[in-house]
Amino acid sequence: MLDFFHSLSLKSRIALIFAISTLIPVIFTVIFSYFSMSDILTRKLHESIQSNLQQVRLSMENTIEDLNYVSQQIAYSENISFKLNAYLMMEQGYQRAKYYDDVKKELNLITFSNPNIGLSLIYMERDSHYLFNSHGVKEGFRLRNDPLLIEGFEMHNFGPHLSMERYNTGYVLSTIRQLRIPNRKDIFIYLESNFDLSKSLFKEARNMDGTSYLILDDSDNVIYSDHPEFAYGTSFFADSKIQAGKQSGYYWFKEETSRGWSIIALIPIAEYQREVNHWVTQMIYFGILFLVLSLIIALLLWKTLYKPLNEFNYEINLMKNNNFTSEVIQTNIPEFRELTIQFRHMKKQIASLINEIEQKERKRADLEVEKLVHQINPHFLMNTLDTARWLVVAGDRKEATNLLTSLNKILYYNMGKLGFLSTLGEELESMEQYIQLQQIRYDFDYCLYNNIPEEVLLSPVPRFILQPIVENAIYHGLVDDGTLEIHIQTNGEMVIIKVKDDGRGMTEEKIQSVLADNTYRQSRSGMGIGLNYVKRILERTYADKAKVAMESVLGEGTTVILIIPYIKGGIIND
Repeated sequence: MLDFFHSLSLKSRIALIFAISTLIPVIFTVIFSYFSMSDILTRKLHESIQSNLQQVRLSMENTIEDLNYVSQQIAYSENISFKLNAYLMMEQGYQRAKYYDDVKKELNLITFSNPNIGLSLIYMERDSHYLFNSHGVKEGFRLRNDPLLIEGFEMHNFGPHLSMERYNTGYVLSTIRQLRIPNRKDIFIYLESNFDLSKSLFKEARNMDGTSYLILDDSDNVIYSDHPEFAYGTSFFADSKIQAGKQSGYYWFKEETSRGWSIIALIPIAEYQREVNHWVTQMIYFGILFLVLSLIIALLLWKTLYKPLNEFNYEINLMKNNNFTSEVIQTNIPEFRELTIQFRHMKKQIASLINEIEQKERKRADLEVEKLVHQINPHFLMNTLDTARWLVVAGDRKEATNLLTSLNKILYYNMGKLGFLSTLGEELESMEQYIQLQQIRYDFDYCLYNNIPEEVLLSPVPRFILQPIVENAIYHGLVDDGTLEIHIQTNGEMVIIKVKDDGRGMTEEKIQSVLADNTYRQSRSGMGIGLNYVKRILERTYADKAKVAMESVLGEGTTVILIIPYIKGGIIND
C-alpha cells in the first residue's frame, strides 16, 4: 500500500488526499449520526406507537364501560322489567300494545342518550326471538358472538365480531346481560358499539402503512386479527415481560389491560426501517457531493502548483549538479520564489546541521537510557508534567493544580520521607491520588468499595504496596472506557484487597510473567516499581502470612488479590 502511494504522482496524491480527507469525516459523521438518529427515531416511533395503542385500549375500554353501564341501566330499571313482564304475560290487545310502546320509548331514551351504542334489542333465548330492536337485524341473529372478551356473572362482553345490524359489515363490540324478569331467565338485553373497529379505531391509530392489529386473550391466543398470517385462534408467542419485540418479519408492540386481554400492533420491518434508511440515503448523496467538490478543489490546487513546482524542480536539478551560479527562476507565487532563493543558502548547511543533530540526539538518547536505569521511570514524570503543561496551555489551571498536587503527594509518599511503614488509610489515600492522576490522562471509571471499620484503617502496612497493583491493572488490563474496582474487606484477622478491572484479561503465561522476579518484564509506562516490589516487601514484613494472587479471564478482565494480616495496636516487628 505504501509502495502504491509512493508511485503516485503529486496530482494523484493531492486528489487522493482530498478525497480521503473529505470521505473520512463524512463516513464517521454518517456512522455516528446513523446510530444517534436511529436511536432517536426508534425511541420516538416506539413512544408514538405505544401512545396510539394506549388510546386504542382506552377507547375500547370506554366503549365496553358504556355498553355495561347502559345494560345495567336497563337491567335494573324496575319500570322496564315490570312493563316487559306485563307485555309478555298479556294477550293481544290495547294494553299490551301500550306496554310495548312504553318499553320501546324507555329503551330508546336510555340507548339514544349514549352515542357509543349502536344496535340494541331484547332477546328471548327460549323462543329464539328478539323485540324492541333499534335497527334492522341480520338474518341468523346470534346472541353470543365469538370471541368472548370478558366473562362475567350475568353479563358478558364479546368482540370484536361482525355486527348483527343489517347492512353493517364492520367489526363491533357487544354486551349481553340477563334481565331480571320473574320466572324468565332466558331474556337478555343485547347491545352493540356504534363504530367499526377496523375502519375507525384501528385505522386512525395506524402510525405507518402496513400496520396491523391483533387482540389477544389472557392466554395470548388471537381473538381478533386483521392480518392473514396471524389467524383467529392461533397463539402469539410474545414475552409477557416485555412490551415490544420482533417476530416473523414484524416488529410488535403490546398494550395490556387489567382484564387480561391485550392489543398487539404489527409493523413490517421494512416499513419500520424506511425512515432511517431514507435519512441514510440522503447522507450518502451528501457524501458523494462532498467528494466531487473535493476532487474539483484538488484539480484547481494542482493547476496552481504544477508550473511553480516544475520550475523549482529545475532549480533543484541544477543545484544537484553543483551549479550554484544558476539564476533564480521567477514565478507568480512569492512563496516559491523565496523558497528558491533560500534553497541555495540552505544546501551547504544541511549536511553539517544533520550531523550536529544526530550527535545531539545520540547523546540525549544515551542520557535518557541512563536516567531510566538510575531513577523512577522518567516517562511517568514526563507524561504527567506534559499533561499538566497542556492543561495550563488550555487554561484549565484548576485541573493542572490538582494533577500537580496529586503528583507531589505521590512522589513525597514514594520517596519514603515519612518512614518505612504507613497506615492502611494513608496507603489508600496515596493510591487514590495515583488513580486521580491517571484518570486525567486515561479514560476509565474507578469505584472503591470500603467495607472495613475505621480502626482497621489505622493498621500499619508497608509503604507503596497498592500503587503497583493499580498500575498493573491500568497498563495491563484496562481498555478505553474501562472500570477499575477496588474491594476492601476484613474477616477479623486478615485484610483482603481486590483490584479488579474489566479489560482484556491475561493468559496464564502473562500472569506468571507479571508475577515473576524479572523486573524488566514490568511495564515502563507507569512509575516502574512493579509487582516484584510488592512481593518482596510483603515477604520481608509478613513472612508467609501475606500473599499476592492473580485471577484472569481473557476478554473479561483481571483481578489481583492482596491478603495481609490485620495488625491490632499498630506495631509490626521489623
